[in-house]
Amino acid sequence: MRRLKLLKIFFIFLLFVSFLIISNFETIYTYFMATLTFNTAILTVFIIGIIVIMQSAVRLTMLAGTFGVLSYKKGKELEFYLNGIGKLMPATIANMFEKRAKKGVLFFTDPEAKDVTIWLEEQFFNTKGYVGFFVATALMIGLFGTFSGLLKAIDDMGSIILSLGGDINLSEVMSQFAGPLGGMAIGFSSSLFGVGTAITLNFLQYILSRQQAAFIEDIQDWLKGKLIESQGSDVITKINQSNEAIRGGGGVDTTTASMGTTAFLDIFVDKISELSNSINEANQSTELVFKQVALGLEDSKQANERQAVLFESIANALKDLNVNQYSSTTTLEDAIENVTSSILSEHKSLKQLIALQEENNKAIEELQNTMKKLKR
Repeated sequence: MRRLKLLKIFFIFLLFVSFLIISNFETIYTYFMATLTFNTAILTVFIIGIIVIMQSAVRLTMLAGTFGVLSYKKGKELEFYLNGIGKLMPATIANMFEKRAKKGVLFFTDPEAKDVTIWLEEQFFNTKGYVGFFVATALMIGLFGTFSGLLKAIDDMGSIILSLGGDINLSEVMSQFAGPLGGMAIGFSSSLFGVGTAITLNFLQYILSRQQAAFIEDIQDWLKGKLIESQGSDVITKINQSNEAIRGGGGVDTTTASMGTTAFLDIFVDKISELSNSINEANQSTELVFKQVALGLEDSKQANERQAVLFESIANALKDLNVNQYSSTTTLEDAIENVTSSILSEHKSLKQLIALQEENNKAIEELQNTMKKLKR
């Protein structure tokens, strides 16, 4: 990896800025005192921006040193070093490095390498936003001071013009020009400090961004050389060479190859174990889902059976009701027929009685007529 000279560049640049300030201290002090309100705010923003950039530069330097050490340390030294810096990294990345250190050699999978790169890029993402905010704030304050100075100059100039009437005292008029000149000084000084702050912060951010890009590029190149996918063919070649040498009876030094092979195989076994664990977890979750589905189907089946029994009982009840209604209707028809026959028989009996009564009446009339004849 390339050595980063970020702090050295910052030190040289800030030393140059300090030389310019010291060599022109009286002029800068005069401009600064022209408007303390705006220049103090701009100076505060400048100091905060410098602190943020220096903090990011120190972090970048520490990360560069950390990964530079990781690129050449091995074995117990690597494990001891990772135990010391494990708290600076996320838990997943720290555990991954610790597992690899215990194997003696650092190898990574492609997703793990991407996780490391993404984590490093996130470390520098917020700095650009902060610096952009500070630059915009400094320019805004400088522009606001410029407009304020122009307004003051125009106001004082208007007062001078309105006062020009009658006898003019030239010395008095010249003394009144101090107001417009003071307003122009306010606008010029605030604009000068705002633009100077923005240029300085942007230049430092440019240097920081270039160094961050170079660091990320070096890390990506280093991780590409440590990918398991790229190491597999080399390890297989070493294994084949070792096997051929052993079969041929020749004495070869297979210590390095066996160490690399063992480390690679250990990492491969770990990844296979992790894959099998994830598959087991997926199977268990799938089994739970299937059990829940089976229980749901069983409940649905039982509910359908209960509904079938209920519908069957309703059908039997309706059938019994129809039978009872039919029998009741038949009984009612028989009763109506019996009543009808009884009424008809009674009707016949009444007719006979009426006919008999008529005969009796006729007999009585004949008897009465006969008795009348006898009395005569």
